[in-house]
Amino acid sequence: MPCHLLPARPILLSGVLLLSASPLAMAQGADDGFLGTIVLNSQEDATGPVGELANPLTVTGSKFPMNVNEVPQSLSVLGTEQIEVFNAERVSEAMRYVPGVTSDVFGNDADYDWLRIRGFQADQTGIYLDNAQNLSFAFGSFFIDPYTLERVEVLRGPSSALYGGSNPGGIVNYVSKRPGERVRELSFGIDDAVSGSVKFDWGNVLTNGHSYRLTGRLKGGEAYDEFNDGLRGTFAPSYGFTLDTGTEVTLLANLHAGDEQHNGSSFLPYFGTVEAVQDFGRIDDEANFSDPDWDDYRRRQASVTGIVEHEFANGFTFTGVGRLGVASVEESYYYPFGYSGFALTPQDDAGTLSLVAFEHDTLVRTAQTDLRYYGTVYTGDVQHDLLVGLDARYYGIDEMQASGSGTTSVVGSVDPGTPTLGAPYQDSTTRQRQVGLYLQDQLRFGDGFIATANLRHDRVETEQDGAAGFAREDSETSYRVALAYETASGVTPYASYATFFNPLITSPGNGVTEPETGDQVEIGVKWLPEGGNFTLSAAAFSIERENTVTGVFPDFSQLGAVESKGVEVEGTYRTDIGLSVAGTFTYLDAEVTEDANATLVGTTPTLIPEREASLRAEYAFEGTLDGLTLGAGIRYRGESFASEDNALKVPSNTLVDLHAGYDFADEWHASLAVTNLEDERHVTGCQTAYVCSYGAGREVSFELSRRW
Repeated sequence: MPCHLLPARPILLSGVLLLSASPLAMAQGADDGFLGTIVLNSQEDATGPVGELANPLTVTGSKFPMNVNEVPQSLSVLGTEQIEVFNAERVSEAMRYVPGVTSDVFGNDADYDWLRIRGFQADQTGIYLDNAQNLSFAFGSFFIDPYTLERVEVLRGPSSALYGGSNPGGIVNYVSKRPGERVRELSFGIDDAVSGSVKFDWGNVLTNGHSYRLTGRLKGGEAYDEFNDGLRGTFAPSYGFTLDTGTEVTLLANLHAGDEQHNGSSFLPYFGTVEAVQDFGRIDDEANFSDPDWDDYRRRQASVTGIVEHEFANGFTFTGVGRLGVASVEESYYYPFGYSGFALTPQDDAGTLSLVAFEHDTLVRTAQTDLRYYGTVYTGDVQHDLLVGLDARYYGIDEMQASGSGTTSVVGSVDPGTPTLGAPYQDSTTRQRQVGLYLQDQLRFGDGFIATANLRHDRVETEQDGAAGFAREDSETSYRVALAYETASGVTPYASYATFFNPLITSPGNGVTEPETGDQVEIGVKWLPEGGNFTLSAAAFSIERENTVTGVFPDFSQLGAVESKGVEVEGTYRTDIGLSVAGTFTYLDAEVTEDANATLVGTTPTLIPEREASLRAEYAFEGTLDGLTLGAGIRYRGESFASEDNALKVPSNTLVDLHAGYDFADEWHASLAVTNLEDERHVTGCQTAYVCSYGAGREVSFELSRRW
């Protein structure tokens, strides 16, 4: 695949990072004037280990260090302990116990993190790495191994006032592991598929303030589906140092490669998965209807991120983030689309399936930068935490897609063979550029009041060549206003109003001329007492999403609107005898309020469960069994709809997970995880009656680690 040069403008914007420690930049902040001097918590504190902190610092939802209770939106922070407790290999697996988040949307898909937040798809425009967007379109995405992350932070609700065009339900910010301390960890893992893995995390502090860290995972072997095997590896090196001027520089890289095959538990018909049929009951949840000799998945990706931070004499801080990335993804596989003749029900005793042979070749190039300047000033008795920033990003995707057909059967299936593909129906290059200027003022006054005001303006240019080429410019202003009150006991009630926009990569010739837009009202309370042994957060919200795309390609319209209302609750409790408990509850009422098809008004979109809940408990033994930890989790997903007219339903499911850990011989640790203990066959959801997905069955994994 040919290599193309990135556009000059994004590279120049990223290069601004290199100027952050220049004499000119420092001179601009040298005069204190009326600015009050303040010592802010460092960026490292807001991105480092969470541990047992009830109210940790974060930069998600603020873009400068702030405690969780001061962010006027619902926010969850997962540290490495929560990410790795069930030996998660995808971020979506680690988020099964997060309120407001629906993970495993398309079942046990091992090569992509399908996520929805508050009912809206978040995996394409709602994923961020170190506070910079990991935009995805079609098959052009970046896969991030959760072992390379220090935190996963979920900010629920519209966030365009800080982040520009993004998912209305919220964003997920991946926070990379960073250098700065001595780290020694080596792990060997195995699961019952059977596959094996090796993980390593190795770092140290060098002389003169330099530090490094090398993190990675290599995994290979069989998957749980038939004939599904492969090899994947991630390597995430990082290096940090401090200049003589006091400027801190952190360099992060993330490289990932995979040669694998596809799972077979998705794109299945409703009749034969959710509902049994007369001839064969239900389709086996480990069946794979692709062809083992043709099926292939190859990913090669790399990204390099630079982060610089400098605190000036006036107490203000400059932070710059810049990233360059490239990803190549090539896939070929069969997926079912109903039974013989594309019917929704079996047409013969064998359950002959219609197959679509699909192939794509995708190359993505990205460049982005986010420059922030923040600090504190006083006007009388009012404290102003001020932030001004410039965010610029480029996303380019060169893609080719082609398809063919084939058949196989549920009973006595045979390999469909190598297909004959038609001419590419998609062969184009798409580019999107977004530049945004944003402001924030967080005012503190009256012994506990916190008022937050955000304003941002974005310009977005989207262009595509090829048969359906187009060019479009969008200009949008977003804002957020909020009021909170922080009490001495750690209770912080808040109310906020925010707007959003989400630019769409679809041709005006197909009926799409505007970004999606909308707003949210949220009220909530956070009870996060410092030094306490419990936390409790709750939020109620209502999101209006307008200009929603409806219809079928190539005849779309933007007459659609969806309202999502709900309640989220999250709490933890830690006793003095080693017992810890964490629980979540989500109630979601999503409704189509406008649609080109008037009969759909009042219905609920597919893939949105009305209720989700989870409960986890963990007990750390002392005395004779010191070092042993046992834990269990229960997760419930309520009913959802499988057809847009709500005539077909997907039933609820309740799954049980177990985990155990044992520290021994000072430096050694063993961990065992069992997810879906009862091996319950269940459908996570159906996008349509033709696209239903089985969730993962029982999976058992064991790891032996040495930490020294």
